[in-house]
Amino acid sequence: MSKRSTILFLIGLIITLCIITILNKPTEKDFTLWLQEEYNIDCNEDCSIIEKDSGEGNITERIKLANGNGAYTPGLFTLRINRHYISLNDPDRIFSVGVIGFNGRFYEINSEIGLLGNREGTRSD
Repeated sequence: MSKRSTILFLIGLIITLCIITILNKPTEKDFTLWLQEEYNIDCNEDCSIIEKDSGEGNITERIKLANGNGAYTPGLFTLRINRHYISLNDPDRIFSVGVIGFNGRFYEINSEIGLLGNREGTRSD
């Protein structure tokens, strides 16, 4: 195999991998499904309002949270989403989640559930 054939093969391989990665980039709908599965959350159609179990000691309560703000950053190969949900009953209670979507999967960057001003970095499974 000549040097030129090797270079053309590698370029073709890189282009093929790029195309596959772009076609497998997750969507916001995929994020909604991931959020429901990962955190056992019930949410409306676009997950702007979610219901989540919150456990404190022996007490488990179902809290309803509304999407307060966040960021949606689509890239060529990745999708980055940060969402901050604020409790409808207690505006000081928040739930934050940040993910990067790549090649059909989501990878969690951070998640927090806690109080504004007194953020607890605990993840609730």
